[in-house]
Amino acid sequence: MFGYVKADLSKLNDEKTEQYRRVYCTLCESLKKHYGVFSRFLLNYDITFLALLKLNEANQSEQQCMHYCPYKFKKCAMLAGQEEVFFYCASVLIILAYEKILDNIRDEGFFKKLLYRLLRLIFHRKYRKAKRSYPDLCDKIRQNMILQAHYEAQLASLDKAAHPTADSLGLIFSEGDKESPLYYFGYMLGRWIYFIDAADDLEKDKKSGSFNPFFSGIEEHRITQILNLSIGEAANAYVRIEKGQYSPIIENIIYEGTNTAQERILKGATN
Repeated sequence: MFGYVKADLSKLNDEKTEQYRRVYCTLCESLKKHYGVFSRFLLNYDITFLALLKLNEANQSEQQCMHYCPYKFKKCAMLAGQEEVFFYCASVLIILAYEKILDNIRDEGFFKKLLYRLLRLIFHRKYRKAKRSYPDLCDKIRQNMILQAHYEAQLASLDKAAHPTADSLGLIFSEGDKESPLYYFGYMLGRWIYFIDAADDLEKDKKSGSFNPFFSGIEEHRITQILNLSIGEAANAYVRIEKGQYSPIIENIIYEGTNTAQERILKGATN
């Protein structure tokens, strides 16, 4: 996940904004508790979105507690209970971060490789802990990372290139159950994430020579169509998912947040 799946706070009321922050802060605390202080630096709003989905699925009443935040230098409201949800989300973040480190070791130049090898040493034990809890998910994500590298080396079609990322997110959302409505929702959102990241990196990849699925000269309006189709299918899939107290925030992210991110990135790509 790449940091594109976040709420448009200007269109959330104060109550839902605070609820969103409580989930974010609770996930931060869970990362520290289960995977150590350094793991907090990995936290992003994409994983917060996963937590919102899982909290909706759990459908339990919200209970609050206060924890000291070392970044704000004060106590902040967080969620009490729901330990399983937050441990799962924290573990997913560790798994994805570790796989990204391995990917960067393969792709980056000499000096950056040294940095990522150091990070691999730091996060290896954390990854092993996450893998002990979710071995099947780890294996499937690893297989998709290998498949991703293969497709990109072969300059695969757009659909093939996006599939490993999309499948991984579908498996994460559904916890491996491809029959769950959450799988297809995650799959289409993962497809959108892959393409919006490619659009965001297009100019940088041209300079570095890194693979980008849009190198084949696809026109801007076609990139917009591809993105709109992917997020539109994700929105259609979301309709089939049971709603709960976090649905207003989730819907803000799907309908408003992704649109805001897409407009910002496509505008930058044309300047």
